[in-house]
Amino acid sequence: MRRIVLLLFVITAILAVSHGPAQARISKVARKYNVFQIYGTYATPHGSYDQLGSVPLTSYMGALRQLDADLFLNGTYSLGVDYGTLYNRHILATIGFHFTEHNVQDHIELRVDGVLVRYNYYQYDIEFNMNYYMLDLANSFWSPYLGAGVQAGLTSLSVKRFDNESDIKFAASVNFGADLKIFGNKKGFVTLASMNNYNLFGSDNRPQYLNIGMALRYFFR
Repeated sequence: MRRIVLLLFVITAILAVSHGPAQARISKVARKYNVFQIYGTYATPHGSYDQLGSVPLTSYMGALRQLDADLFLNGTYSLGVDYGTLYNRHILATIGFHFTEHNVQDHIELRVDGVLVRYNYYQYDIEFNMNYYMLDLANSFWSPYLGAGVQAGLTSLSVKRFDNESDIKFAASVNFGADLKIFGNKKGFVTLASMNNYNLFGSDNRPQYLNIGMALRYFFR
């Protein structure tokens, strides 16, 4: 009997050891999701500025001046699309494209060779974000998150009938929000997320914002 018990114990141990790595691999795969998201935000400007693109802001007397955001920019919108991976059901890393139309106030005039011109002021970014979910998003119906992001791209000043001007500028932000699961099955799930961030830094007079918005996220294996 002891030999039989010992034999069964040895067989069980061998099976456990041989199946352990396979189970670990299965678990590891199951805990990783691909993510696709689209989003839009309302952007409230902050900071202070002394240039429109690379054009210095001047008074009517020609003196240089620096303006707070509420005297330079109006609120605006931004749109984006990202792709990434959810690791270990908690860490979301994404990379994508982000567009913002900088809404300069009407009293900020731009003159070229003394002529008043119309212009558009745009931001085209590649962004990278890393967020941490407080709860296991795969098994919870919601989860708050915190994270950080960096953006790099072209700040474009488009002047009608003149050559456009574009400069590469950078920004860094802190991210915060929450996801609410609205659909799920064995292949993945969909969340409606509050997608918010605050720009901590913007290089060379790049406009900075508090962005408050919504995202639709699809998590799939």
